[in-house]
Amino acid sequence: MAKLSSRRRSVLEDPEEVLDLAQRGLDYLKSQWKWLLVGAVVLAAALLVLSVRSHMQAARENRAANALVEWHTKFAAPGANPEAAKALKELVEKNAGTKAAAEAELLRANMLYHQKNYAEAARAYESLQSQGDPGWNTLISESLSYCYEGLGEFKKAATVLKPAEEASSGPFQGEVTQRLALLYEKAGDPGEAAVYWHKLLEHAPDPGMKAYLQEKVAAAEAQAGPPKK
Repeated sequence: MAKLSSRRRSVLEDPEEVLDLAQRGLDYLKSQWKWLLVGAVVLAAALLVLSVRSHMQAARENRAANALVEWHTKFAAPGANPEAAKALKELVEKNAGTKAAAEAELLRANMLYHQKNYAEAARAYESLQSQGDPGWNTLISESLSYCYEGLGEFKKAATVLKPAEEASSGPFQGEVTQRLALLYEKAGDPGEAAVYWHKLLEHAPDPGMKAYLQEKVAAAEAQAGPPKK
């Protein structure tokens, strides 16, 4: 039986075909050179802008960090010093958007809270709520709840504290749950207070605590009355 030969040849076995393909490629590039040049220029410009922005942001972060170090040096024990809080506010305004500015605003909020300026402290904490870190948001929620409690807005304090209770676990969650129960008691909402006292009862570690929590649940439910139909 005769051996069948392939009707297809490798491109490498035909130099003229290789040259033809190369020529067609060059012709295409020549016809498109303007667009290729424009694309290269646009890409180079975009990379340059990104590089400049990155350098500028790094410089801003460095300046803000240095300013915060200077603040700590100047006000080693700020306490209730109004000048320390004022200096922090100026630092935040000049360096908005930097990590050091966020840290400075948190320091200022803490100072205002300890000065019992709860309204201003709450506004400072509220400005920090947009941070993406869940741990950070839990800290801000808890701090805000203390501010609203100081203002006598107990239900609002409980509302902002709920996300912190849901996001936490272990002993810390127990502490937050107890605060929620107490806040709802102060807000005059025994029904909601009973929900959190009962939640604590379900996870009570010792008999003594269980007896106390059973009393709290019973008292809250009795005050709330039968559920509405």
